[in-house]
Amino acid sequence: MLVPWVAFVLAAAAPPQTKTPELTTAAFLEAFSAMDQARFDEFFAPDVTMFFPGGGSNPRTRVEGREAVLSTFHDFFKMLKEQGTTSLDIAPQDQRVQIIGDVAVVSFGLDWGDAVGRRSIVLRKIGEEWRIAHFHASTVDK
Repeated sequence: MLVPWVAFVLAAAAPPQTKTPELTTAAFLEAFSAMDQARFDEFFAPDVTMFFPGGGSNPRTRVEGREAVLSTFHDFFKMLKEQGTTSLDIAPQDQRVQIIGDVAVVSFGLDWGDAVGRRSIVLRKIGEEWRIAHFHASTVDK
């Protein structure tokens, strides 16, 4: 039998829930909303690619590789935290999950009042875990 504090330490050190695309997406968005960099980083495949939304200092071209994608996100989190932001309100709307073998496509919208954020996340099953292989983010006016 585990003593309560040992069970707590083991639970806190457990990897994110990534056994299904739905659970992976929920856990990823929770880490993203909390700007929890350590948990957030665990979701990306080594060869991930990403299109960031236009505007600001975001890259205008596809970003390739885990380190490059995470570096861009880390800069974004740092900027927000310096402005006093402690969390993000990420509430997916009309989420759809399409599973094709060891690949899943998760798409959803984000309502920002006068604009709509569109997100597509391609997950690839690596071993028993689902990891982000591609992430596309764009924004359009309503």
